[in-house]
Amino acid sequence: GSKQNIVQQKRLDEVFDLIGIRPDPKKDPAMQGICDLNEAEIAKHRNAVDRDLINIEYGQVAAHFYIARYGTLRSAAHALGHAKAAKLLDRTLVETRAIDQAFTQLYDHLLTRRTSTRYPDETALSTTAYMHPRLTVGLALGGMLVAVALSEAGRSKRR
Repeated sequence: GSKQNIVQQKRLDEVFDLIGIRPDPKKDPAMQGICDLNEAEIAKHRNAVDRDLINIEYGQVAAHFYIARYGTLRSAAHALGHAKAAKLLDRTLVETRAIDQAFTQLYDHLLTRRTSTRYPDETALSTTAYMHPRLTVGLALGGMLVAVALSEAGRSKRR
């Protein structure tokens, strides 16, 4: 996931270049709320499988947030005549849907495993997922930047 986040961030940089707007980073309170809720839920559980399932759940919440965000941005780019930017955003949207599907499969697998076998005390998933909130904040900022940039580009085009 983190490698994909980096690729998507680079793609957002390309979108900015295409529409000729310089990014102006702002914190996204919605994504920060998702991250805060994830961390609060994780803190309530000591069992590794419970933490893994919670991380996957909030990973899906973030993915759905991005699906909505990138879909809207793609539509705006297309409507404003930025076909190449819309195509790049569409690629990110397709990847994000695939990430959501992977989360669903992993959740189902872990939930089945939890009921059928003993789960080890710690997992690589719980360790790497702990970093997820910090990564998603960065991508949320990128999504906000594109939204602002497309809005500005649309205003400039109408003048």
